[in-house]
Order: sequence, then structure tokens, then C-alpha cells
Amino acid sequence: MKEVIITKYGPPEVLQVREKQTPSPKKGEVLIRNYFTGINFSEIMTRMRLYPGAPKPPTTLGAEGCGVIESVGEGVTKFHSGDRVMAFSRYASYATYLCTFENMVMPLPDEFSFKEGAAFPVIYITAYMMMFDLGNFRKGETILIHGAGGGVGTAAIQLVQTIGGYIIGTSSFWKHEKLKNMGVNQCIDYNREDVYQKVMEYTANRGVDLIIDPVGGKNWKVSYKCLAPMGKLIIFGDQNIVRGKAFSLFAALKEFLSMPKFRPLDLMNRNRSVMGYHLGRLISAEDKIKLASEALHRLARVGKIKPVIDRVFPFTEADKAHAYIQDRKNFGKVLLDFREK
Repeated sequence: MKEVIITKYGPPEVLQVREKQTPSPKKGEVLIRNYFTGINFSEIMTRMRLYPGAPKPPTTLGAEGCGVIESVGEGVTKFHSGDRVMAFSRYASYATYLCTFENMVMPLPDEFSFKEGAAFPVIYITAYMMMFDLGNFRKGETILIHGAGGGVGTAAIQLVQTIGGYIIGTSSFWKHEKLKNMGVNQCIDYNREDVYQKVMEYTANRGVDLIIDPVGGKNWKVSYKCLAPMGKLIIFGDQNIVRGKAFSLFAALKEFLSMPKFRPLDLMNRNRSVMGYHLGRLISAEDKIKLASEALHRLARVGKIKPVIDRVFPFTEADKAHAYIQDRKNFGKVLLDFREK
């Protein structure tokens, strides 16, 4: 089999293809012939030595994949050879084959292509759990989605529309027309406009009920100011720590120093909440992930949600795919194509 690894920490060029023996599924595992893999920002951070807990180089990457089950290990009862599936993976889906535990595998909805299946697990589970498990988002409420044109952002837009809500999204200006076509009510160009002032304008100075924010320190301060009474800010990443294509100690220190300190008494007096979400750290919460997955499957089967895919790169061009995302050229998800052996 072939896999893409990071040979050392650094810019996209450290991603290289190597040969490896195809694994055999152990007890409770399935072996999947992987066709497509979704790229997530956490993998870019791992490549740059910015993701806590990630394995050290040389290592492969990847949190999700989609393909057909090749074989199953002892004790597997839910899946069989030939099943079309999408799956979570711990640093192993940048490969033509991947082994993962049965409870990390989901049937591919008949309505989805293999590409759409690869674009689904991480962003939809993330968006759903933030919005409904943590955020308790309800019909008629207002949400502010930072990075609305990214993978999680486009998933969140679709999920809001399944219950009915008002959407404000931040993004580069060139994405605004596409966002409005998806159903975003108001767009804010974070490069040119004052986010706080625009949010207050669009909400008649009330603020918003829910904010999902992967941007970083200074942006979290602005987001907190934008909350309405009983509003919730959910933090799920720190994109500002990624400056340039390789690790920068100066950028990392600058970002850490810019992070706000949320005071319990202020939270109480303002009736606001600040929460964090990290899908990769939800160990022992598989029951909650399962409930979210089942709810998303129901929405997929009736056509309420469908991944937005921007571009597909051959796995031999993983470096170009990473650079493409870091240059903020994507609208929706970027994939790697592993169909060629």
C-alpha cells in the first residue's frame, strides 16, 4: 500500500509518499480500501508541530476516509467485506488502506458518493455536536459562524437550515456570494469590516445566541462581545497560531499572549457561556458521537445535508493540497484521491 507521511516538521513539501505493508485487521477492526480522504486543519497544524498529542515524524496523517471494506477482524458483526463505508481514523487515513475500529465506522448513505463520504465525518459531527449538544441551538435563534466558507462552516450552515435560524457568517469577500446562495443571511468581510459593529447592526444591538469560532485569541475577544444574553461562544480551533507554511515561535508566542481570560463572575453577570470542543479528545464519549452520527444519517437520507467539496487532489500532490488550504483558496472541503494504487 501507499501512504503519505510527514518526514519532518515543516512546510507542505515535507509530505512524501512511501510504500508500506498493507495491515491486517485485528480483533474489533476493519480493513478499508480507502478511496478518498478529507483534509482537516488539524493535519496542517500537526505538520507544523502545532498540534498537541500528535505523533512525531515520520508519521502519516488523516482523521477520516471513505471506501469499501476489504476484510474484517475477529468479533466484528456490524460490517462485512464489500460494505461502502466512511470512517474516522487516528492519523492513518492518508493511505490507500486503513485499519480502524468497528465503532469508528459508519455506513455510507446511498445518497452520497465516495467523495462526499470522505468529506462528511469530521466536519458534520463537529458542527452538529457544537450546535446542538453544547450550543442547544433552537429554531429562530441567530448564529455567528466564523470561517463560514470552510468545511465546518458550510456544514453548520446546512444544519441551521434544517431547523430554521438566522445566519451571520464571516469570510473573505470573494466567498460572500456563494455563502448567500447557501442561505447565509448576512456576510461580514473580516479583512475589511468591523465584525462587532456589523453584528450589532444586523441584530439591532442584541447580539447573537451562538458563535462557533476557530480563529484564535483576538477574535475570541470580539466574539465574546457579540453574545446576546444567554449567548454561547464555542471555541474549536486556533487558526491564528498558523502563520506562514512552517512553525514560527514568534507567531505562536504572540498568539498565546493574545488569548483572553474569561472571568467566572463576568460570565455570570453577563449571562454568557464560553465552551470548547475537540472531537479528537472525545475519548469515552462514543455514545454521544453515535447519537450525533445517527441524527446526521437521517438528515442525509432525506437530502437535508450534503458536503460541499471544493477540490480533489491526487494523493501524490498532498503538499499542494495543504498549501491550497493555507492560502485560503478553498470554499468547502478539500480531498485527497487514493483510488490509484
